[in-house]
This record gives sequence, structure tokens and C-alpha cells, in this order.
Amino acid sequence: MEEEKINLTETILNSINELFSKTFSSIDNTIYSTLDYLTFISPDILKNESFEKILGSSISEGILLICNSLILGIIIYYSINYLISHLTYSQIDSPKQFVFKALIFIAIMNSSLWICEQIINIIYIITSSISEIGINIFNKPITFSSFIDSINQNLYTSGEILNIFSFDGIIKSFTSFGLINLVFTYSLRYIMIQIFILLSPFAFLSLLTNSSEWFFKVWIKSFLSLLLVQILVSLILLLSFSVELHLNSNISKLIYIGIIYALIRANSYIKELFGGITTTVSSGISGFQIH
Repeated sequence: MEEEKINLTETILNSINELFSKTFSSIDNTIYSTLDYLTFISPDILKNESFEKILGSSISEGILLICNSLILGIIIYYSINYLISHLTYSQIDSPKQFVFKALIFIAIMNSSLWICEQIINIIYIITSSISEIGINIFNKPITFSSFIDSINQNLYTSGEILNIFSFDGIIKSFTSFGLINLVFTYSLRYIMIQIFILLSPFAFLSLLTNSSEWFFKVWIKSFLSLLLVQILVSLILLLSFSVELHLNSNISKLIYIGIIYALIRANSYIKELFGGITTTVSSGISGFQIH
């Protein structure tokens, strides 16, 4: 009877281990290439015909049409404020200053897609340069795929059956679910970058008046903070290849946990350094904050 119970327990444990092993294997084969695509944003994010139509390729289309329609309202708003300023003696731009600013920022507004593309391109060039350093030094691209391959080769014995209830199993579970968290985080970041690009014409238009220029400051800080994350992620991944990892070493596995946690917290670190927005997914939408 006891032997049957032991056999049943072993069967259940083996089934659980096999289930988790297949799950983690599936994650390894699919999720990391997706992470690379979502994390390392390139100008290709704008190569979308529908996206260009939403923003507008001319002043008579899409969001650009709305922004150009708002110019008349802003001129009326400035005119009323200018008249009132003679009664209240409040400081306001002179008509010459307003016209000069209008000519510059309206032109910039209508070129907002090109400007955003150049900003993204600069960040992507820096990210690619960090990846080139990794290729030259370690002969490996600085990507999530190569990072996980390196970890699996250095920390786990090939062909070994994963025991989910062991220390190795706990480490593997944490890293796999942590990287799933990263997929949600960088998926949200990918969408938010596109949203901020769509908001760019309104941001440049807000510079026409002193009372609305705060919107541009919030926009540019948030947009840059979202893009700068990939530079920090590249540096963390680059550093991970310089760490000496040893097979079946618990210290190496704990360092691995630290690297994964640093990747998870990268959004928050950028926000704390530069302000702006973080898209770290923690619990529900509570991890989505703007400061």
C-alpha cells in the first residue's frame, strides 16, 4: 500500500515536472525573439501605412488636419489675451514674437513624423553600437535570445530533467515568469511609443503659447524616457556577458536572478533618473504611472 502511494506521488511529481519543462521550453523557443522585437525599437515602427494615415501625410489628413484646424483657435485665444493684457498689464508675447513662433512651430508640427523618426533613429544607433561592442568582444549579439542561450548553456546541464521543486527549478521558474513580465511591459511600451508619436503634432503645437507649453515638456520627457529604456537594457545585457557563470554554481544562478530583476526594473530606473513615464507591469494597471 505504501509502495503504491510512493509510486503515485512520484508519478504526480514527474507529471508536474514534465508539464513545467514543456512550458519553459515553449517559452524559450518563442518569447525571447519576441522580446528582442518589442524592446529594441527601430524607425521601422513607423513603416506602417495605416499608422501614417492616422497621423496624416499632409496638412489635410488625419491628426495633422485637426492640429492645423486648431491654429485658428489659438490665434483667436492669443488675440483676446493680447487685448486683455493692455488692461491687466500682464506679460504676453508681442505680435512679432507670436508670429515668429507660429511660423517655426507650425512647420515643425507638420514635420512631426520625420522628427520622431530621427529621434528613434538616434536611440537605435546608440543601441546598435552597444550590440556591436558585444559582437566584437564576446562574438555574440546583445539580444535576449543570445542571453538566454548563454545562461542555459552555462548554468544547466544539457539533458537534465528539471525538478520544479528544487533550487534550480525555482530559479528557472522565476526567470521564465520574469521574462513573461518583460513581454507585457515592453508590449505596453511599444504601444505607448506609438501613442506618443501620434500626440507629437499636439505637443509641438502647444509651444505656440506660454500657457500650454507644459504639454510639450511632459510629452518630450515621457517620449524620451520610453526610448532610453532600450539603451539601459542593452547595457545590462552587455554586462551579463562579462559575468563569469559556472555550471551548477548557486552564486552564478543568483547573479542570473539579479540580471533578470535589473531588466524588469529598467523602466523604473529610467523614470527615476530622467522622469517621464514607466510601463513596468507589476499588479494590474498599478504599475503604469506618469510623473
